[in-house]
Amino acid sequence: MAYCVRCGVELDKGLKACPLCDTEVLLADELNDEQEITAFSTRAPRIRRPKFTMEFSKPFVFLISFILLIPLLVTLIVDFSMNNTITWSFYPITSLILVWILITYPSFFRGYSLFQVFTVDILAIAVFLLSLDRYSGTFPQWSHYAAISLILIWIFVAAYIFFKNKNIIFTILIWIVSMAAYLWIMSLFTEGDWFLSLALPLLLLISAAVVLEVLIIKKLKAKKIRRLFSLGMSALIFTVLIISVNVIVDLYVFEGIKFTWSLITAAVLLPVVLFLLIVNRAPELKAYLRKKFHV
Repeated sequence: MAYCVRCGVELDKGLKACPLCDTEVLLADELNDEQEITAFSTRAPRIRRPKFTMEFSKPFVFLISFILLIPLLVTLIVDFSMNNTITWSFYPITSLILVWILITYPSFFRGYSLFQVFTVDILAIAVFLLSLDRYSGTFPQWSHYAAISLILIWIFVAAYIFFKNKNIIFTILIWIVSMAAYLWIMSLFTEGDWFLSLALPLLLLISAAVVLEVLIIKKLKAKKIRRLFSLGMSALIFTVLIISVNVIVDLYVFEGIKFTWSLITAAVLLPVVLFLLIVNRAPELKAYLRKKFHV
C-alpha cells in the first residue's frame, strides 16, 4: 500500500495524485488493474555505442584517393621532366601507393576480418620494402631480412588466432618451428655458423621452459597442484634455464664453461625454491606464515 510523501494519507491503487493535498504520486507500488502495461516493443530503445568499423564510405575513399593522387602526379611529372625517366620519384610514389592500400583496402570488401586486413597489410609492406631494395641497386641487400621478419610475425599471429582455443601447446610448437626456420634462414643470409652451436640450443632450451611453465599454469588452473608448489617449480625451471643459457653461451664464446653470472642468480633462487617446496609440504608452517604475514 502506498502513502503520500507529504501528508501521509493512504493512497488507493492507481492514483496519480494525493486526493487530499494533490501531491503527485512518484513511486506507486501498485498499478491499477485497468492501467495498461506498456509493451516492450513500444518502449524507448536502449542506447548503445556504435561498433567500431574499419570500413570507410565511398566518398571518403574517393577523397583519400584524390588527395594522394595529387603529390603522386606532381612528383612523377617533375622527375620525368627533369630526367626523362623515373628516378627519385619511385620512392614517394611507392610510399603513397602503400598508404593508399593500407587505408582503403577494407572498403573494397564486405565481411572482412581484422586478420584479413592484417594479412594484406603485412603483404603490402613486404612488397614495398622488396621493391625499394630492388630499385636501389644490387638485390637483395637488406629487404629480405625485413620481409622474413614480417612473415614470422604473420605466422605468430595466425597460429595464435586459429589454434589458441584448441591447444595452446600446439600453438607454441608452431611458434618454435617457425622461429627455428627464421633463425636458420637468417644464418644462411649472414653466412654465419651460429645457428647449430648457439641459436638452436638456446631456442630449444627456452621453448622447453615455456612449455613446462604452460603445463604448470594449466594444472594450477585445474586445481591439480597448489600455488606454492607451482611457484617453486617455476623458480626451479628459471634457475635451470639461466644456468643452461650460461653454459651454451660460454661454449660458443669461450669454448669452455666459466659460469660467469648464472651461479650468482642460482644462489639466490635455489633457497627460494627449497623454502616454497618445504612450506607447501608443511601445513603447520604454512598456517603459521599466513597468521604472521596475513596472506
